[in-house]
Amino acid sequence: MNESSIKTENVFLFWRAIEALTPQDIDKENARDKLNPVYKVGAGSMLPWDDPEHTRKDIAPGKVWRYSAQAGVYHLSEISKMLEDKIGAHEAVPEERKSGKCRLFDIGFNEEGIPQPATFMLSLSAWSAAQILRHDRGVYALHAPLCSDVSDLPAPNDSLPLVDSGFYDFDNLTLHLMQWVDNEAYRLQEEGQKADTGWLKTLEKLVIAKLYFPEEAMDTTIVSVVKCSLTRKAKVIQEDSAKKDNKKKEAVPDDLINSFFIQELRKLDAEWRQGGGGAGFKDFIMAITRDNQQRLDIRTEEGLDFAFEKLLPTQPPAGSWPSKYPLAFSQQLAVNEIWTRNHTEPGIFAVNGPPGTGKTTLLRDVVAAVVTDRASKLVKLGDSAFKAKDSLKYNDRLIPYYSLHPSLAGSAIVIASSNNGAVENISLELPGMEAVPEDVSDRSDYFGGLATVILNRPAWGLLAARLGNKSNREQFVNTLWWGNLQKSEKGDEAPPEKFSPERGEGLKYHLNLLRPPRKVREPALTWTEAVTRFEQAQAVEEAERQQLVTSSGLTHKIEWLEEQRRVWEERKQTATLQIEECRNALQALSDRLAAMEMTLTLSSGERDELDQRIHQHEKNKPGLLANLFSLGRISKAWWDRYQRLTDESDALRATLTQQRQELQLAQSEKHNADNELRSLERELTQVISNGQAVCKEQEQNNTLLKQAISDLGASWPERNATDEQRELSAPWLHERWRKAREDVFIAALDVHRAFIENNPVKIAANIGLAMDWLKGRKLTEKQAGLALDSLSLVVPVISSTFASMPRMFRDTGQEAIGWLLIDEAGQAQPQHAIGAIWRAKRTVLVGDPKQLEPVSGIPSTVEGAVGKHYKIPSCWWPGKVSAQILADQTMDVGTYLPDPESEQIWVGCPLRVHRRCDDPMFSISNHIAYDGLMVHGKKPGLVDFPESGWLDVKGRTCEGNWVVEEGAAVEKLLLALRHQYSLTPDDVFLISPFKDCAKQLNRIAKRLGFRMDRTGTVHKTQGKEATVVILVLGGNIKSQGAKAWAAEKPNLLNVAVSRAKQRIYVIGERALWEKQPYFSTLSRALGRLDVPVSNSNPRAMSYMEEYLTTEWR
Repeated sequence: MNESSIKTENVFLFWRAIEALTPQDIDKENARDKLNPVYKVGAGSMLPWDDPEHTRKDIAPGKVWRYSAQAGVYHLSEISKMLEDKIGAHEAVPEERKSGKCRLFDIGFNEEGIPQPATFMLSLSAWSAAQILRHDRGVYALHAPLCSDVSDLPAPNDSLPLVDSGFYDFDNLTLHLMQWVDNEAYRLQEEGQKADTGWLKTLEKLVIAKLYFPEEAMDTTIVSVVKCSLTRKAKVIQEDSAKKDNKKKEAVPDDLINSFFIQELRKLDAEWRQGGGGAGFKDFIMAITRDNQQRLDIRTEEGLDFAFEKLLPTQPPAGSWPSKYPLAFSQQLAVNEIWTRNHTEPGIFAVNGPPGTGKTTLLRDVVAAVVTDRASKLVKLGDSAFKAKDSLKYNDRLIPYYSLHPSLAGSAIVIASSNNGAVENISLELPGMEAVPEDVSDRSDYFGGLATVILNRPAWGLLAARLGNKSNREQFVNTLWWGNLQKSEKGDEAPPEKFSPERGEGLKYHLNLLRPPRKVREPALTWTEAVTRFEQAQAVEEAERQQLVTSSGLTHKIEWLEEQRRVWEERKQTATLQIEECRNALQALSDRLAAMEMTLTLSSGERDELDQRIHQHEKNKPGLLANLFSLGRISKAWWDRYQRLTDESDALRATLTQQRQELQLAQSEKHNADNELRSLERELTQVISNGQAVCKEQEQNNTLLKQAISDLGASWPERNATDEQRELSAPWLHERWRKAREDVFIAALDVHRAFIENNPVKIAANIGLAMDWLKGRKLTEKQAGLALDSLSLVVPVISSTFASMPRMFRDTGQEAIGWLLIDEAGQAQPQHAIGAIWRAKRTVLVGDPKQLEPVSGIPSTVEGAVGKHYKIPSCWWPGKVSAQILADQTMDVGTYLPDPESEQIWVGCPLRVHRRCDDPMFSISNHIAYDGLMVHGKKPGLVDFPESGWLDVKGRTCEGNWVVEEGAAVEKLLLALRHQYSLTPDDVFLISPFKDCAKQLNRIAKRLGFRMDRTGTVHKTQGKEATVVILVLGGNIKSQGAKAWAAEKPNLLNVAVSRAKQRIYVIGERALWEKQPYFSTLSRALGRLDVPVSNSNPRAMSYMEEYLTTEWR
């Protein structure tokens, strides 16, 4: 096993230990709540079922109280210190211990004050801490078997519920203590008694003893915190034994004393060790261990080349979400990359989403792409979408369902987050009327009426549902499936022609009316009509796309033609020169031929003359007598001359032969030269012809390019634009194509509705299975996957918090979720997200490491000590690293941002256009956190409020981090803004970095009539926005520690200022805060704020006077 494998396996062990050690605070007292009061019970006080103040509360007939007691209260800071001393604090972690009060166990009681054994649950955190403190082996003790002494406890019987945390000794001790409670419950009933504070203290002492929990950490002033809730009165069962057995199986729902992720992490650890898990799961786990990964910074020249290539018209998915405006440059790039990389392949993709950069807008387009793709498959499949019929056996009934074609499996979209608010927001936004232009509801009706009833607000379509916890799921099942139609109306002979959720119809009722052979109601669209609409929309979109593809190639085509024209000019010039050279050579050759012919003629004349001379000489040959008389001298002289003449003749004939040969060669050369010249002239003619064609084509393409640029206008990509111009642009996304892509998505929804309504029997069976799944009925992995896929045919997007996923998706297997979209991933602890990622085929994480980080329930000192034990570096610690940061490390496309700890940090594909805040908020955020990454895309709002500024308050009196003078300034500012500028409670967030300040701000808000749900710490506002933000800095005036903590990173200030859409008002002592990192930028950006006291101020007594004279101090 290589080093990376060892590290990753240690990570799972580390995460499990962290989850085991994570405590749960006791609930806050809220005795005034009429429906769900929470009482803090001290020594000598009465428990609620004995307290007349509680028991005389009016409750509805048929309802009774149920109670959940949190007992064995201890101080977290004390245990943290002991654990550090035992394990050894990590040298890199400052001494920062969380305060708070936690509990050893929870236990439920019925309306009579009788304990319910099955509700008893020991705190895994308390057990883990005690194990580590007790044993020499420290953290190793968590995995040791049977360390607790249970010899004097009753053995658990078979009727008790299963306890399976994976920590054997914890499970064993919990069951033995549960049996003790069971025996005690029976005794109390038999004796006609009920539990009191004495009984709870007895149980507390027993738990302390069995845990070996240090008594010095206990809070002796609190016996218990008791939560009360109303529930239906259970039916009376006559036999005592039956009653007892029934009580044993009763459990308090959604008990939060222990981590939801313990069992999940154990399963995933085993899965990892066996080499299991999909691509996204493996990439996420291996993110930090990956070395030398090739990364492309999107802000470099090379990165821009990549971006323009990936924004070509061939890249976007066919369907897009209806919107008044196109996605901006970086938004569309992210969507295109998500789709091209993952729509056919598993994997993980990270998007960096700074505040106000349109994260939800991006996710909507991903949803549209997935729905459109599935509609294409439905159209292709037709009747073959459903496969074999099967059934689920439940009691004595067989519940039928139908398998889906494999191509439809794994297309469900699940949105998950650690943040309840984020999950709720996006679940409400997607189907909400504000999510689409007004005309969309006229173009399509995807169960808009049913969505309106489910959401209890106007909706355009049934696009999303908020599920997760049991309460949400039950409400969804009841509203979507069953409805609340009165029995008398269900029997109507003539129900309305159309689906009418507003009168209480559920989907089940509607599908029953569509069933053959009775078929009381007709589908909104026939299957043929829906398919025709979809295919027509596809054809229009494809035609528009192809036109853009052609236009997108024009620039390259023109560049290629220009190169061809240049080559043509060179070839023309070369050919012209060659012809000129050839003609010159031919002329020289002709001249030479003429000279050779003249020479040959002269030589022939000489030869003829010589032949005549020889002939004449032969005539003059001396005779015999002349020769005799001359004694041979005449003959000899004649022969000598004759020999000379013949020699001269032979030489001349040889010359003539050579001249003739040379002439023939020259003539042949001239012939070839003539041919070459004609060839060059033909070639030049062709070159000229080709060149003219290239020029003509170039001219035509230039005309087309000018026309395309004119037609596309701002949608034409400008490679040389400024950073701001480019990021605000939407390359290729002109109105016609955008409209066509939107129409494809809307037609895809029509296909889904037609598929549902034209297959009522099979859809009803499968949605019935999905409803069983949502209600928690045990299914096989295959059945659970089918239930999820079938539900997604009706509701494309479902959402859940990570905490609810282990229960909701208990039976679903690896990669059962088609698309997991994690929102606010920068706030998610990695061990909370990993189970969802394992269940997903594709995961898209959207978040920002420069906003608020995960809130760890374990003190950083303890986390560091456990990390040291497992030899896990801080890059894996949940308190320091979010799911977003790990996912960012898997990305090859992204950018670098400054980081106070490591100089720079790599983030995934970034969104860059900010459309929330006016200046100076935008510039402050962009400077302190993003190194200028963001581009301002918002026009300044028109408000009458004073300009953003800093109200400088010199503190003199403080309580912790709360500065009294700042409280007075807050009140003065709020009253002035309300009376002089008509500030409403909905306009403002009232926030502070510190909890004790937030507590006092809540009191001020309550007294002045401002909203307490818009008042609190900065953490409370993550993912939200307001017209005005009032940031009360606080900070103990005698110490710089709190200020240094707030300024350790830019995250806190970044979130605070980026909540404000139009104004931010900072209250605090400027001279002290402007010395801190990041706050110095804030100080430079904000001018002085002066708030005049209004004459209409109804308060006669100043805040300072009231603060110093009333008990709420």
